[in-house]
Amino acid sequence: MNYFSRVSLIIVLLAFVSLGAFAQEPIGVIAKSKGTTFHKKFNADDYNPNAVMGTQLKNHDWIKTGDDGFVAIFFLDDKSQLKVKGNSEMEILASIDRGKISKTISLDYGSVKATVSNQKGEFRIATPTSVASVKGTEWWVVTGPNGDLFIVIEGVVEVENLVSGTVQNVGEDETATSLPDGTVAVEETDDEEIPVDPDEEGGEEDSSSTIHELRIRMVNEETNSEKFIIIEYAE
Repeated sequence: MNYFSRVSLIIVLLAFVSLGAFAQEPIGVIAKSKGTTFHKKFNADDYNPNAVMGTQLKNHDWIKTGDDGFVAIFFLDDKSQLKVKGNSEMEILASIDRGKISKTISLDYGSVKATVSNQKGEFRIATPTSVASVKGTEWWVVTGPNGDLFIVIEGVVEVENLVSGTVQNVGEDETATSLPDGTVAVEETDDEEIPVDPDEEGGEEDSSSTIHELRIRMVNEETNSEKFIIIEYAE
């Protein structure tokens, strides 16, 4: 069983608060980290080595991975998940609109896998060439100097090429290629192009894996209220 399938979210509200009351609180948390990884806080100039599991992530935080790096991110409002493979660098951007958190992953280079369900706000992945928007799906984004691949596993992704403005809908088992010259093409997915999920490398997850619990406490000082996030993960 994939460890994300065991992720559970438990929110305890000690006083009634709206989402807006937590607007300055973390929007995500590092649920897993392996290999060479880096994290830069929104108010820092440089990266800190090691993206430490349990670290809370805020608007304008950055994540970077080395050749052997892997970071899994869990977003607190709707259980959306992001897996960042090696040789990747990205910034997390968030905004609140009518009480909903909209998230944009600004991927400078590399490969990420997004799983979006129970979506409350917009979820986008933007590259130097393209931007992809979804409403509940699972897909890979691979970007580099020669363009982007958007590989949809489930659901539908809207891909826009920022050079030409061309927009294409990409469905299940389809892959969109978006190039710096403005062209966008959609074809049936070649299984060999799908990156290996870091949680599936080496075969099925060991059934003897130990389940750990990550408990996150978030406090809003203005309203004297708090909520707890509990994440279960396997090692």
